[in-house]
Amino acid sequence: MLVKTYRAKTTSEALALVRGELGERACIVETRRVSDGVEVVAAAERPGARITAPRAHAAAAAYVPQPAATALDPAAERLRDDLLGHGFSAVLAERIAAAASANLDPERLADRGAALAYARDLVALWIPSGQPAPIKGTRVLVVVGSPGVGKTTTIAKLAAREITIEGRKVVLASADDRRLGGAEQIEAYARVFGVPFKLVRDRRDLDSARDLAGSKGTLFVDTPGVARGDLAGMERLAQLLAGVRRDEIELLLAADRDAEALADTVKCFAALRAGALGATRADEALRPGALLTALTRAGLPVRHVGGGPNVPEDIEMADSRRLAAWAVPAPGVPPTLVGVEAQ
Repeated sequence: MLVKTYRAKTTSEALALVRGELGERACIVETRRVSDGVEVVAAAERPGARITAPRAHAAAAAYVPQPAATALDPAAERLRDDLLGHGFSAVLAERIAAAASANLDPERLADRGAALAYARDLVALWIPSGQPAPIKGTRVLVVVGSPGVGKTTTIAKLAAREITIEGRKVVLASADDRRLGGAEQIEAYARVFGVPFKLVRDRRDLDSARDLAGSKGTLFVDTPGVARGDLAGMERLAQLLAGVRRDEIELLLAADRDAEALADTVKCFAALRAGALGATRADEALRPGALLTALTRAGLPVRHVGGGPNVPEDIEMADSRRLAAWAVPAPGVPPTLVGVEAQ
């Protein structure tokens, strides 16, 4: 599989470059504006082709599933097995190994460190990350997820950073009226931080909390955990968030779960229209490739990665390169995410 980035003044010129080099069957995985025109990331199957590994500054592009690969040579099989050991799904491990086999010369593929470095670069390319573009007016972050995933603690960490680092006005709100003591936890954090607290029961309460934050403030909204199969709970939460923009909703995933469980979580919460992902329990993830598999499948930007109880220290602003290095470490290096201590 070839993954390449093309730049041109216009989209049509960029697409012509793609077709000229990768052929008519090339898959366009991302198109975006840049300062001097447009940038297009394209992927294609071309057996026997040789290109260099993706560069560290290549544009991030969502993973696009491809048909099953042909039999791998022994060096590629070893890479696949390494990725499986790190928690990647069988499908994604196979695809990465096939890409390495097609794009690396035999010497580099046989070098375990070089092969893993290629996989690391490819994974980083597939994970969109970063914070939303600055907006005028109130910043809003509504955190959703399964019960016990760490929504309340994540909000506390982010609110503390917003107050201490950015010096912004913060309002904490909770829509969690289902769990005993759920709203009280956020209210307690509000008292410790010395910021306003609002209980949100409906959209009018949500609008009131947004107004309280003001045009220069940030509103953080905690929500009740919704278990798999709780259709009524999901519908109620979807109605509450109907007037909230996608980029204001973040779905949290537990990094210590397996890839299929995480994929199921993303599917179950699709009705809430989350525009970004966050991760918790990074300090408890023994095989972080499972989380990376879920992130590549979802195709949504990942903003935050947290692990540990300390507020606000135990949280990182997501970076695709650091995430990839955590999930695909060099031989003999334990999987530790920078800034989040592994236990």
